[in-house]
Amino acid sequence: MSPNLLNHINRGKSAVVEGQNFFYREEGKGEEIVILLHGFLTTSYNYRYVLEELSKNYRVIAPDFLGIGLSSRPDTPLSHRMMAFYLYHFLEEVTADKKVHVVCFDYALPIMSFLLKDHPEKIKTVSILNGFLHLPKFRFYFPLHFLRLPLLGDLFSFLFRPPFLNLFYKLFLVKKDFVFPKDWDKDMFHLLFQGKTRNNTLEFIRNVDRSTHALREIEEGAKALVGLRQIFIGSEDYRISPFQTEYIKETMRTSSLNVLPCKHLPMEECSKEVSEKIHYFIDSFSHKKTKKFNFHKQNKE
Repeated sequence: MSPNLLNHINRGKSAVVEGQNFFYREEGKGEEIVILLHGFLTTSYNYRYVLEELSKNYRVIAPDFLGIGLSSRPDTPLSHRMMAFYLYHFLEEVTADKKVHVVCFDYALPIMSFLLKDHPEKIKTVSILNGFLHLPKFRFYFPLHFLRLPLLGDLFSFLFRPPFLNLFYKLFLVKKDFVFPKDWDKDMFHLLFQGKTRNNTLEFIRNVDRSTHALREIEEGAKALVGLRQIFIGSEDYRISPFQTEYIKETMRTSSLNVLPCKHLPMEECSKEVSEKIHYFIDSFSHKKTKKFNFHKQNKE
């Protein structure tokens, strides 16, 4: 375990929600609250740099979904409906009746859409980092499609020791010239594939409802959002198809598309750029605009 992960754990908090224990990091103060939600093969730990930057201006909260990372495992299946149910009650517990800004990475977007279906009043804005929404047509990227296979996926997951994790992330999820901090691969192994966490990670990846019924519910939730929304995609991210991005734009009625200098893990690869753009977005929403940034924003209609 690296000093970075140890610091992450020591500075973490715990919230008991419906009998389950949520691990989360909370930093900063302010009227505006930002929620950072992780996706596949990531946890709140991957947001550590973004959390640090945004906490200079906002109250920032980054939880681990139940069964993933350092949060407890419920008896129910680790489905996106279950995640959305507990996430809403988690937000009620830690933010009371205040509305929040949400940052969704990857699989967190469908989860957030289920929450929006019943509780759109809770969300002010949504920022989407390399996300996807049309689950029936989502192509599970490597190694997710292997990990989803019965038996073979279980055997394959035992290869996910630190050296293999390091190789996998560098080959498929980050740019070639990106360098992870020392012992980062050991941290991810500890959080996602060590002991019982391995089975939970596999179940989280496998329990994706790709039915048309689930798609209708996700679409209803996405369309129920009243606040602003924006999309971020990595300039070299081939994990998310152009179809998915266009589908998000059409469903959520947004043309705001920002291109980041990264592959699939923007919170790790370009945390400063991500933080600045989210800060500008929230600042614009609140009509404060207290700071100007020098970055090039690419919009595609």
